[in-house]
Parts: sequence; C-alpha cells; structure tokens
Amino acid sequence: MKNITKKLILLMAIAIFTSINYNAIAQVSIGALTPDASAMLDVTSTDKGLLTPRMTTAQKAAISSPAQGLLVFDTDLNGFYYFDGASWVSLSAGSGSSNDYTGWGDYEDGTYTSGSPLTLTAYSKVTLPNDATTVRDSQKPMDVTEFYDATTSTITGRDGDGVNIVIEFKVNPTINKNTKITVAIDIGGGVGEIYTRDFITSKGIGVEHFYLSSFNAYTLNTWELNGGTVKVESDYAAEIYDIRYIITRTHKAR
Repeated sequence: MKNITKKLILLMAIAIFTSINYNAIAQVSIGALTPDASAMLDVTSTDKGLLTPRMTTAQKAAISSPAQGLLVFDTDLNGFYYFDGASWVSLSAGSGSSNDYTGWGDYEDGTYTSGSPLTLTAYSKVTLPNDATTVRDSQKPMDVTEFYDATTSTITGRDGDGVNIVIEFKVNPTINKNTKITVAIDIGGGVGEIYTRDFITSKGIGVEHFYLSSFNAYTLNTWELNGGTVKVESDYAAEIYDIRYIITRTHKAR
C-alpha cells in the first residue's frame, strides 16, 4: 500500500511539473505570480530595471546576421539601437527626428602652414593632405562614427547617404603665370575621380589666394567601399597650406 501511495505521489508530482514547464514555455513571469495575458515575458519590479546587452559600436556592427528587432545598448554612442532588417536605428531620446541623422564634422590640417607649405609641381597630381590635427565633430550624426579618416586620407561613405563637402585651402603661385588648380574626389574602382573643380589664380608670385569649393554629393557602393580621397593638381608650381574639410550629412540612407 505504501509503495502504491508513493507511486501516486510521484505521478502527481510529474504531472504538476509538466504543467508548470508547459506554462513556462508559453509565458514567463519574473517578479509577478501570473504573467499578463498579452506578454510572452512579463517582468515586474518597483526597484529594479531591465538591463539589455551593452556593447561598443564595433561590437554591434560585428553581430552576425542580426534579427529584425534585435535591441542593444551602444556604449560608444550612449543610446539604444534596434536592427530594422537593414541597418541599426537609434531609440535614444529624440530619435526619429532629422537632428539625429544630420550633422557635421570640421577637420583642419596642422602640418602644412604658411611657413611650411605643401609644394605642388606642374601636372603632378597628389592627395591633398589633411592630418586632422584639429577636429570639431561633436555635432555629427549619432550613427556616424567618423566622417573623415585621417590615417587613410579618405572621406568615408555610407551606401545611399547624401553629403555636402566643403574643401578650403590657401594657395600661392610660385611662377608668374595664371595658375589653374584642379581638385577632385577619387573614389577608385571603375569610377575614379568625380566632382572635379577648377580654380584659376591671377598672375603674381607669392600672391595668396583663398580656395573654397562646396558641393552636394551622394555616396554609393564604390565610395562606401573605398572612401573618397581629395586629389589636387596644378598646371604651374604653387604652394598650398591651411587645408580644411567640412563634411555635413544632408540625407541618411534608407
């Protein structure tokens, strides 16, 4: 009789455990006896919060095949981000407004000055140097890590972004000729140079001229892959210094 009673108790315990386990699979409640009928996971507390995974921007970008709706906290950008199926989108305060996705960065070279200029020889195309000694980019968009990579001298691109690019420098002709300065963005691949601009200086040796060009561009696959490098060429010898880039995102790719 005792053995039969023990067996009945064991069978009842198994049945109860199975029922509880089934309900746990269906719905989970933490901090409450019964989960809300509409929730798969119901967390209840009056003195504690829900802590989501925290990671850097690089770690977030390295997630393999993120699921649509995946939520993380980006410690570099100090905000919550979810994956919308194509890209990471900010959930931080004010997200969704244009101010989150537009912004600017200002980068000034500190190597080439009026006392130590970059020397251009006739018809010798070079990369316009900018070591970004001075950077002002606190107003760049929340999801942009960098607009300009000084280590590779490239303006970074994102597939589909629209940007406005301002290029500034000072130039002194060293030959008494009307000197033409040509500036372009080289994105490599099968595209090469785009957004070419010419600037003509007046005659006069050592006459300081101010070069400024501003143009709206869009960055697609080739630019995103290679970055955009500023190239400069002169038809006569000249000196260049006080180089500066201002880059503004005008449109965030969808």
